[in-house]
Amino acid sequence: MELHNLDIAVKIAACVCGEDGIISKAEEDTILSTIKLEYPTYPLTSFYQALDDFFNKPLNIEDYSQQLLPIDGFDLFVITLCDLSASADGLDIKENIALQKVKLILGENL
Repeated sequence: MELHNLDIAVKIAACVCGEDGIISKAEEDTILSTIKLEYPTYPLTSFYQALDDFFNKPLNIEDYSQQLLPIDGFDLFVITLCDLSASADGLDIKENIALQKVKLILGENL
C-alpha cells in the first residue's frame, strides 16, 4: 500500500512540476530526495518506473489524487513533496496554480 502511494505521489509531483512544460533535473532530484528522506526503502526502480508511467500515460492531478489509498499524514506529505519539488528551480505561475490545486484537493483530507 505504501509503495503504491509513493508511486502516485511521484506522479502528482510530476504533474505540478511539469506545468511549466518541463520537469527539470533539480525538480526530479528534489522529488527523489524528499521521498528517500521520509521513506528510505523506496526503490529507485519504482521511482523511475513511476516517472515513465507518468510520461507514457499522463493523467491529471485529480485522477492521481483519487488513486491515493488512505494513510494518515500522507496527504500532507504529498503537498510538501509538490511544494519542495516545484520550487527547486523557481516556482513558475503555472506550477503555483497546480500546487494550489493539490492543496485544495488533498487539503480537504487534513
